[in-house]
Amino acid sequence: MNSYQKEILVGVFVLVAVSAFVAGALWLRGKGVGRDDVYVVFSDVATLKDASTVRISGAQVGRVDGINFIAPGRVIVGLKFAKKNQVRVTSTAAATVTAIGMLGDYMVVLDPGKGTPLQRGDTIRGTVAAGVFDKASEVATKASETMTRLNAMLDTQLVVELRHTLVSTQKFMKYLADEKNGPTAQLNPTMVALQNTSARLDSTLAQVDPRRLQTRLDSTMRSAGGAADRLAATAARADSLMAIIQHGNGTMGQLMNDSTMYGDLRKALQEMTALLAEIKKNPGKIGVTVKVF
Repeated sequence: MNSYQKEILVGVFVLVAVSAFVAGALWLRGKGVGRDDVYVVFSDVATLKDASTVRISGAQVGRVDGINFIAPGRVIVGLKFAKKNQVRVTSTAAATVTAIGMLGDYMVVLDPGKGTPLQRGDTIRGTVAAGVFDKASEVATKASETMTRLNAMLDTQLVVELRHTLVSTQKFMKYLADEKNGPTAQLNPTMVALQNTSARLDSTLAQVDPRRLQTRLDSTMRSAGGAADRLAATAARADSLMAIIQHGNGTMGQLMNDSTMYGDLRKALQEMTALLAEIKKNPGKIGVTVKVF
């Protein structure tokens, strides 16, 4: 082997070594060779990095192959899928940059969609999800606003009024707990009186003879039953008497049903009234005859 061949061999070896070095560096950085499978246009990629994970339904299917800044609000991210994963991106696909836990790392969550399949190297639109720290910042902001409102509400006058209210409440509770002058002072005498009444009632009930009481109740019920029977008989008699009178039977019936008696009585009363008036007017007109046998 001459020197010329040796130089060619060394050159080839150097080229292979450089190529291997470049390929290894690209592999370590997550870079691939050739066109990416799909490109995503984001308005903001947060802290997304090269070689970040690409996931579909939680499973890793690829990695970020490049992040290219085009203009403010426009960043193109290349996605490369692993050969073992048969990913078909469609026209309705959606990609979202989202945080991984609380460590600040980000990944791309891809939804392939169900539209028309895209060609390799086509572009879709992407969005950025609110991260954990963003949500924590929102919570902190709301908490700060709440504390500000509370500080505004707790002014000097309100604090004074709250203190007065607390003092009044303490006095009221002390009055309720006072066994000599409070409401509980009347509770014990009331309970004692109630106990005495209950004892008297128990004593009275103990003196009652149930048999005698039952006998009296039976006698009273029998008397009430007899009175009811007599009342029913009297009512029946009254109904019979009224029926006789209504039919014109007997003296009372004839008197009640004789229409001429009313006229005779009225005529007799009128004549008696006229006679009395005449006697009152001429007392000596009426002579009295006395015969002696």
